Amino acid sequence: MDNKEAVKRLLLLLNRYRKTIVVIVCCLFISTGLSLCVPLISRRIMDDGFIGGDKKLLIELVLASMVIYLINSFIDVIKEKKRVDISAKIQYFLSEQSFSHLMKLRVNYFNNTNYAETLNNINTDINQMTSIADSSVFFVITQAFSMTGGIIGLFIIDFRMTFLVLAFIPIKCVVMKHFAKKQKNIMNEFIVRSQKYARWFGDTVGGVKEIKLFNVFDKKHNEFVLNQNRIIEKQKQMNMLNQWNTIVDTIMVEVLSTLLYIIGANLVFDFQLSVGSVFAFITYSAYVTGPISAILNIGYLLSGIIPSTKRYYAFMDLQEEEDSGKLNAPGFGELVMENIFFGYEAEKPILVDVGITFPKGSKTALIGRNGSGKTTIINLLTRLYVPVNGKILLNGTDISEISLQEYRNMVSVVSQQIYLFNNTIRNNICLYKQVDDAMIEEACKDSGLEDFIKEVSLDYVVGQNGAMLSGGQKQKIALARALIHDKPIIIFDEATSNTDAYSEQQINGLLNTKLKEKTVIVITHKKEILSKVDQIVVLKEGVVADTGTYDELIGKNDELNIMIEKAD
Repeated sequence: MDNKEAVKRLLLLLNRYRKTIVVIVCCLFISTGLSLCVPLISRRIMDDGFIGGDKKLLIELVLASMVIYLINSFIDVIKEKKRVDISAKIQYFLSEQSFSHLMKLRVNYFNNTNYAETLNNINTDINQMTSIADSSVFFVITQAFSMTGGIIGLFIIDFRMTFLVLAFIPIKCVVMKHFAKKQKNIMNEFIVRSQKYARWFGDTVGGVKEIKLFNVFDKKHNEFVLNQNRIIEKQKQMNMLNQWNTIVDTIMVEVLSTLLYIIGANLVFDFQLSVGSVFAFITYSAYVTGPISAILNIGYLLSGIIPSTKRYYAFMDLQEEEDSGKLNAPGFGELVMENIFFGYEAEKPILVDVGITFPKGSKTALIGRNGSGKTTIINLLTRLYVPVNGKILLNGTDISEISLQEYRNMVSVVSQQIYLFNNTIRNNICLYKQVDDAMIEEACKDSGLEDFIKEVSLDYVVGQNGAMLSGGQKQKIALARALIHDKPIIIFDEATSNTDAYSEQQINGLLNTKLKEKTVIVITHKKEILSKVDQIVVLKEGVVADTGTYDELIGKNDELNIMIEKAD
C-alpha cells in the first residue's frame, strides 16, 4: 500500500461521519467569520476609543468583543462534542473490525506471532489512526477561508506590509516540510522497534518458567534494557523534534512580528498608519501564517499516522478462514477424506493422497510417529486447514460447501492442549450454552471430574488457561465440555495423555455408552483404546500405511507394535 492509498483509506473512515463533519465545519466557519471581525473592532477600540477618547464607543466595542468571544466559546463546545464523538466512534469501529478479523484469521497466523506483539501493534495503530479526528485536522478544513479573510484584511490595512507577510509563506513551507520528513523517518523506525520489543516481551513472558529454572534473568534483563533504550531513544527524538518544530515556528512568527512592528512604527510616525491599524495588521498576519503551520502540520501529523495505517490494513488484508459455503449442515452420516494432499509448501507435502472413511457412529484411531500427519488430519477435519487437493465429504456433501458455523456445530474436539478461559468451571464447560446444573454434574461424573467439583464447586475460577488446575483436570473439563455440547462427531486429540488410570478407564467406558452413537476419531497409542475401536489407521510420513482392526494389525504391522510399546 502506498501513501496515497493510505490517505484514501483514512478519508474513508471520516466519510462514514460526513453529516457530523458538516456540522463541525459549519461551526468552524461561523467561529472563523466572527473572529475575522475582532481585529477591526480592536483597531477602533485603540484608535477611536483610547486615542480618540470616545468612552461610550469603547465600552460598546469591548462588549461586542466579549459577545463574540462568548458565541465562539459556545460554538467550540458544540464542535468539540461532535469531534470527540467521531473520534470515539472511529476508535470503536477500528477496534471491533480488527477483533472480528483476528478471530477469523487462519490458524497458521497464530503460529507465527505472539499475543503481546499483536495487541501492541493493533493498539498503537488504532491510536495513531484515531488522531485523524483530532481538532487540528478539522481546523485545517476552514484554514483556506481564514487565510483568504486574513489576506483581504491585510490589503485593507496596508498593501506594502502585506507583501512582506506573503513572502514569509514559502520560507515557512520549506522549514515545515523538513520537519515532516524527519518525523516520518523517526516514526517508521519507532514502529519497527516497538514491534520487535512486543515480540520479545511476549516470548519472554511465555518462557518465564524457563527463565527461573535456568537462572537467565540477568540475560533477559540486559535484553530488556537494550530493547527499551532503543524505543526510548526514538521517543526522545520524536519529542525533541516536536519541540524544535514548535520553537522554530515560534521564532519565525516572532521575527515576522518584529519586522511588522518596526515597519508599522515607521508608518505610524510618518502618519501613514494608525496605532490600531498596526495591531490589527499583526492579528490578521497571524490568520495568514497560522494556517500555514496548521496545513503543513497535517503532513507532519500524517507522517506519524500513515505508517500505522499501512500496517493496520496490511493486518486487515491477511487471509481469513474460507467460509464460502452456503449450505446448512447435512444430516449426520459418513465422513470421508478423498485423495487429500496438504502442505504449507508445495515441495514439502505433509499429507499425500490420504483417503480415510469414518462410517457413521464408528470409532476410529489414528496412530503414527510424530510428524506423520495425525494432527494435520484433525485440523483438516475441523476446517482449521484447507486441503491443497482432494475433498472431505460429510454425508456425501463437500464440507467446503457447508457454512463454517453449521459444520463446526457438528464437531467437538477434546484436545491435549485445551485452552481454558479465566472463568468458572461451569462457564468453561458450557461456553455460553444454557444448561441445567444437573446436566453439567452428570457430564462431570462421566468425565471423571466429579470428585474435584465436590471439593471446589462449579463456580471455581480456573485462572488464565486453567493455571489453577492440573493437566488431567483440564482434559476432564474438555471432555465434559464435549459431552455437554453433544455433537455427533467427537475428536480426541491425545486426550488421555494427562489422565490417571481410573479416569482413563472411565473415558474408555464412554465409547460404548454415551458416545456409542457418535462418530469418534481418536489419536492414541494406548492398547486399551486401540483394542476397542472399529478401525485403526496407521500413518507414516503423511501416507496411510495400513488400515484394519486391532486384531488384524497387531501381528503384522510393525508401526502399530512400536507405537503400543512406546505408549506402555
